[in-house]
Amino acid sequence: MMACGLLVACEKAEPLTQYVISVQKPMTGEIPLSCIYANQTQDSLVFYSNRPWEITTYTGDDSWIDIHGERSGKAYTTSHYGVTFTPNHTGKARYTAFRITDSEKPDKAYASFAYQQYATRIDGSLGNAPLVKSVTGSDGSRIDMTYDDDARPTTLSMNKGGTERLLQLSYDDRERTVQVVETSQFVYRDTTYLINNAILEGEYQQLSFAGVDNNFYDPYCLMGMNTHNTITMRQIVDGDIKRTVNANHVAEYRAFYMNEVYPVTFENAFKVLDQCGDFYTQYGIYYNGNGSLVIDDSHVADSMAVYRHYPDNRNVYETYQLSYSNVGNCATNIDVNHLIEGVENSNPFMLLSMFKMARFTQVISEAKGRYNSYRVETATNSDSSIKTMTVHDQMGNAVIYNFAY
Repeated sequence: MMACGLLVACEKAEPLTQYVISVQKPMTGEIPLSCIYANQTQDSLVFYSNRPWEITTYTGDDSWIDIHGERSGKAYTTSHYGVTFTPNHTGKARYTAFRITDSEKPDKAYASFAYQQYATRIDGSLGNAPLVKSVTGSDGSRIDMTYDDDARPTTLSMNKGGTERLLQLSYDDRERTVQVVETSQFVYRDTTYLINNAILEGEYQQLSFAGVDNNFYDPYCLMGMNTHNTITMRQIVDGDIKRTVNANHVAEYRAFYMNEVYPVTFENAFKVLDQCGDFYTQYGIYYNGNGSLVIDDSHVADSMAVYRHYPDNRNVYETYQLSYSNVGNCATNIDVNHLIEGVENSNPFMLLSMFKMARFTQVISEAKGRYNSYRVETATNSDSSIKTMTVHDQMGNAVIYNFAY
């Protein structure tokens, strides 16, 4: 967001009404700047001029930007242009500013606008990270994924023993909403729970969070998803349906509160909740002000709590103290840290990094809990993506995950 302070919207010479050039889009707050992710490819430009005008590149390289319209025009025109971007595979953020100038008297009026494209995608992975097609575990687990042309996941299937989860994801043309159709089956205490075609919907928002030392701005932040209609959960024992219950499903960020009144800043700590009926998993992410959540910045949490609640009121709670390797978690498009507890306990929304503030930028090397502890070894490919990941538990057991791209 450093670029935001560089722009001046308009300069006019007297009389004030004689020279007018104004930009309506792109717009971030009061500044004509559009911030987009590495895998976003479309935006718009809208401006008005009562003078003959021309568009010139003011600063930066414009080879990744295509403005679909004339670069010059007559007075008293309002122009509506589409803008497309080349996906950012450079591994670095890029920024280009333009200027619309009075072509006859350039010193009388001009307006600036700019586009900034992050190095990372909406999920927090680098724009040049290869896409994981499958992950196979030595314990018989398997994950398969497909994507659209913008590197967004369209399907995710997860299998391990009696646990099966299938997500089908779709996005609107404006890249503002996501719909997830979920079918899942899992076993808890000799009962199989089956959910068919639960529809969760979420909306990406432009948000700012107050931070410890700065403001965390996100132009496309998914705060939560939920089912608008109740879904059916079947309880099956020995192949027979014993009970059918109605349930709602929600996955969302939640804030911690001091004294149950004052919200803790997200740079310190926050929660991610995934609840369906009487089942829920809640992740507590504790940064404690030690890492920035600004887009493209590096950040790691010092600890993570995992709380699971079951229909018989059984609760499982674990807090992990975390250590990290020098292997980056953003050169692989999925969040591999959520494989540590096994595919059967891996949350698909966290694995896809849909709640990307919970995505640590380094791969965990050790997670020490009170009841469970894990040690992780990773081997990488030449492009820094993960080739194999071996997870050792406190009993000496090991699961080897192999990644295919």
